[in-house]
Amino acid sequence: MIFPFFKPFLLDSAYSQKTTDFELFFILDGIMYEYNLAFDSQEVISESLYFHPQNKKEKLFERERSEVTLGDFFQNQDKVFKKAFKKSAYLSLVAAEEHQQIRKIYEYFEGYVVFSSNNTDFRKRLEVDITQKLLQNETLRKRLAKLMRIADTQIDDFLIEESEVKFFEQLSEGIPEEMLKWIIDRHKYEILTVHKSYKNRHPTSTVKFDLSEQESVGTKILYALGGLILFVLESGRIIIVDELDNSLHHKLSKLLIKLFHVPKSNPKNAQIIFATHETTLLNWELFRKDQIYFTEKDKYGETDLFSAQDFDSVKNDSPFDKLYLQGAFGGEPNIKEMEFIFGDD
Repeated sequence: MIFPFFKPFLLDSAYSQKTTDFELFFILDGIMYEYNLAFDSQEVISESLYFHPQNKKEKLFERERSEVTLGDFFQNQDKVFKKAFKKSAYLSLVAAEEHQQIRKIYEYFEGYVVFSSNNTDFRKRLEVDITQKLLQNETLRKRLAKLMRIADTQIDDFLIEESEVKFFEQLSEGIPEEMLKWIIDRHKYEILTVHKSYKNRHPTSTVKFDLSEQESVGTKILYALGGLILFVLESGRIIIVDELDNSLHHKLSKLLIKLFHVPKSNPKNAQIIFATHETTLLNWELFRKDQIYFTEKDKYGETDLFSAQDFDSVKNDSPFDKLYLQGAFGGEPNIKEMEFIFGDD
């Protein structure tokens, strides 16, 4: 059985059997932690967890394949396994045993939320999840309604109404239980957006639209992503977004980012990490230079990641967007001239 998360670099055969390595530094309860994980196509090769109490690096555990050694600061050592499973992280194994010290760290990772607007199935699943959260949290629902209102969607409010799902329950034979549950949850509720209706340009009443059938992709993304961001802000989590600007106006993207900068909207220090192609978001009013990273692909297909802070001439109040468009940071696509495409065949 191939390890499911192993994704080797396919443009160089020398990398086909090398390990995939992750290294993460994070701060939890005011203490810095360092987590490392390496695996190949068959198993986890190495794993380690360190922390820095009183600014001194100390080992919590190290793992080489299935062999585990615990550090002096690892609590209740007699209550945990000293062996690791081939295809599982030791961190998750110990957390599953309700080891309080490690469980707290594992829950930090569980707090990460990922959003991809390019994946339609993912977005639809998120709509279901967000809808369920809104049903349990009226404050969250009202905040999302306000966000959609100020985003110039012409939506005054939205309603969540229960719909008939008996038809899907009758089709349960042969459908895996998890898939059937998702189908039923997907159609259990209707999200109806409320718009003003007019006669001769004078408001008369309201009209309800079905979000899934009658609203634009941008509005659907705003419902899912906006609801998720408001949930992350409320719970103090970390959200990772691929293509934040996809189907959203750049001013709306800026608004969503600014929500993380204001203590009133972000009292629990939630964080957002996102990828974008929208250069107007390269703004010193939104980010410090150490918060901005670029990627650049070389002729071998390898991608380099580097920070705006790596450039000594760049200041925190520099016009990042203009410098990027001028090529000061690199990271721009090397696009051939049009004549090359339509030259002699």
